[in-house]
Parts: sequence; structure tokens; C-alpha cells
Amino acid sequence: MRIELGLRAGIALPLLATLIAGMSVLIVFNYFMQVSTLKDEENRSIEASVNTAQVLLETATIHYQQMAHLVANMPDVQEAVSKKDRNRLLDKFLPVFNSLKENFGIAQFHFHVPPAVSLVRLHDPVHFGDDISKERKTVVQVEATKKGVRGIEIGLGGVGLRGVEPIFYKGNYVGSIDFGGGIKSEIDQIKKAIFADVGIAIYKDLLSGWQGLKDVKYVFGQWVSLYFTQQDPKLFISEASLKRAAQSKNTYYTEIVSYAGKEYIVIYTPVKDFSGKVIGFIYIVKERILSPYKVFTILGINILVYIVMLIVIALLIGYGMNKYVINPIIALTKVTDEISMGKTSQKVEIKDARGEIAILAKAIERMRITMKKLLE
Repeated sequence: MRIELGLRAGIALPLLATLIAGMSVLIVFNYFMQVSTLKDEENRSIEASVNTAQVLLETATIHYQQMAHLVANMPDVQEAVSKKDRNRLLDKFLPVFNSLKENFGIAQFHFHVPPAVSLVRLHDPVHFGDDISKERKTVVQVEATKKGVRGIEIGLGGVGLRGVEPIFYKGNYVGSIDFGGGIKSEIDQIKKAIFADVGIAIYKDLLSGWQGLKDVKYVFGQWVSLYFTQQDPKLFISEASLKRAAQSKNTYYTEIVSYAGKEYIVIYTPVKDFSGKVIGFIYIVKERILSPYKVFTILGINILVYIVMLIVIALLIGYGMNKYVINPIIALTKVTDEISMGKTSQKVEIKDARGEIAILAKAIERMRITMKKLLE
């Protein structure tokens, strides 16, 4: 069955179909472009979070080593350590340590003498003279190399950040000094810097000498989560995820986790001790930039915007076509029909005629005049 379309429908429908097809292509193109942009933004956010976490940990250990270096190069300290003068060191530094602890969260200030024996713990003055070679590998390394070292160390107190420097007196090695702090305060600083929840999971067997291990609540197979800035790490990490992170050879490993109707990306980045050995992972939990909700929102906004654009363009084109094409053609059709019936008295004047339609109107007017003369 053949459908006869009027002039308006015959022009409008193909034009509308073309506009819809064009807008559909633009919607799809713009959607994928925006999704691609969000993916790039999410990847940049992941890399920035990982880099920030590593830099903040490294910066903290640098600060501890700088303080240790400063104290290690004080002549009266060098002499006191060489003479194992505990009282002199306590009188000089106990008020200093208390101030550093209160104002800057310094947790450890410790002098040692060969062979890796505690001389003065400013953070625990009553305990001294014990062999620390088994749990303080940084001190053992400084004693062996006579060079400073910094980094994360696992000892009897758990996981800590340390900066250790050798002490020399009259050119001879007489001992070492270290400053340190706990990992919890640094994890809190990372959270503030990257606006995401952060935790740390350490291999359980490396903590066997730490008395606090028995009180750790969250165990994931061979790992334990020592600290997490959210309420429950089990909502976001698992033993299987940690195993996959351990098998990954990349700088970081990511997984998507759903919780409370939202999607989160969990980023695992290896944590290394002062010697470069991987001892666990820092895990970062961020709400996804490219969540399904945001993807559908983008698609919905794109469709809405292009529908509005389609309506506006269709109205503008329709108005122009009606005024300058369709209405003049309809008027010419009517005039031509009247002329064909011998009505030649009415002058052909088509308002808003442009271009070829205006030329056609003039031609019909000449035809009207000619027919009028012939009929007279």
C-alpha cells in the first residue's frame, strides 16, 4: 500500500529522520568520550593516591633520619655516648623528647652502643642494657656499615618508621641513635592527603615477635590488618584479594567492591621495609569516579541535552522551511491551479519567496500575463 505524503510531511519526515540519526551518533560519540575522560581521571586519581601514600611514608622516615643526624653530630652527645653516660643523655634530651612527643607525635628516641645494646630509651628510660640485635635490624645494619638508614621496621613494638644514624667520637664508631614513630599516625596523614580511607595489611609471620599480634582483630589468612581508617576492613578486602595483589607484578593492584549501594575501588600497593623487602600492603579505598550510577547519569544527561537540541533545531528548520519554501510552494500551486482554470486577473505575488521559488513565481506571473492576453 502506497502512502501519499503531503508537501510538509514529505519534507519534514526525511529531515527529522536525518536529524534523529545525526543526534544519535552524537549521543553515542559524546557518551563514550565522557566515559573515556572519566576512566582517565580515575586512573590518574589511583596513581596520585599511590604516589602520595609512598611519598608521605618516605618523607616521614627522612624527617626521622634528619633528626637523628642532627643529634648524632652534637659533640657533647658523641662524648656522652662514647662514655655510656646515661644520666647526661637523659638530662639533656628527656625534656626535648617529651616536647617532641606531645607536639609532633614522636614515639621513639633511642641511643644504642655496640654490639646493638640499648643505652638510653628516652621513650622508656627504665629499660636499658638489653640486646636488641634480633628485633632492631636497622641498628645492626648501621653498626655493620657505619652508615645511616631509614625506613619501615618490624620489631617488638610492631611496625614502625625509623631513621637511624651512626655516632662517631674522635673518628671512632661509638654507637647509634634513632628516632621513630608509629604507622597509625602516618596512615591518618595519608587519608587526609588523598581524601580516601587507608589501611595497612602485614604478613602475619613477620609479626611473630610482637606481643600485640594476639589482639589483632582482623586476620586475612597470612596477613593481618593492623589499622584501617574505616570501621571494618572486611567490607572491602579479603584474603583472596591480598593473594591476587601479591601475585601482581605491577606497582599497584586494583579491585572493584560494592558496599551500601555504591562502588568502591580498592588499591593495593606494596609496603617495603628499610631493606627493600615487601612486608605487606597499604590498601586505599576510594569511591569510584566511574560508577554505574554516574555512567547512566551521563547517558541520561546526554540524551536530554540532545533531545532539547533536536527540538530546537527542528523548530528553527521547520519555521524556515514553512516560511520560505513550503508556504510559497503551496501559494504557487493555488495560483497555478487558478490560472489553469482561466482566472488570470489576479497578479502572482508570493510573499517571502526566495531564490528559485522567487524565479518560479516570476515565470508563472509571465505565464499569467501571456494567457490573459491570449484569452482577450
